[in-house]
Amino acid sequence: MKKTIMLSLVLAVVLIFGATALAYEAPKVAEPLVLGEDWPVNEDNAYSAFDGDNGWKLWVFWDDNNVYIQSDVYTDLPLGNKQTERYIFNADSLEWEIRTVGASKRQKWMIALTEAKGYEVVLRYPDREYYVAPNEFHDVLITETDYGYRGQVILNQAHPKLAEFGIGAGVKLEMSVQVNDSKDGNERTRILGGFVDAGAYSELVFVE
Repeated sequence: MKKTIMLSLVLAVVLIFGATALAYEAPKVAEPLVLGEDWPVNEDNAYSAFDGDNGWKLWVFWDDNNVYIQSDVYTDLPLGNKQTERYIFNADSLEWEIRTVGASKRQKWMIALTEAKGYEVVLRYPDREYYVAPNEFHDVLITETDYGYRGQVILNQAHPKLAEFGIGAGVKLEMSVQVNDSKDGNERTRILGGFVDAGAYSELVFVE
């Protein structure tokens, strides 16, 4: 009976969270990706979380210079963030966290389009670092869509906090993602796929 209950719970997680319950493979791209263009996303390879119609799909790509992240956020709430710097998580924002297997190293990027500064990027560990994009290490584009909004992020591997992971073909890390969703841009209304706050990770493998 206990085994049946556990199996049912596992199946429920897979159905609700999609690829997030499984290992995610991040493919290498032959040419640098450009913000605003169509990136080579594969719906069958989406790292995702949904609760009903609200949720997100996320894809990770890489090359020798950058890591690329696209997030498609499905929400019935308007896009907006009236917070800034360390508080951007209180309104519409993406949190992308990676760590080494065994958690000896970890880093989190928080990304938002704010009224105060435009595109803000916050690195979390060990002490917060604040950036406004574009800059030499980060570039961001967030655009509204008929289902919510799309975010495209480029992270330069030359940044010391990303370089320490040594990303390349065959490297295995662990990834956690959540999207903070706000109805008014001031306070977080809900968390879509709260894997970061829950400390839930999936394997992230960088492949050729």
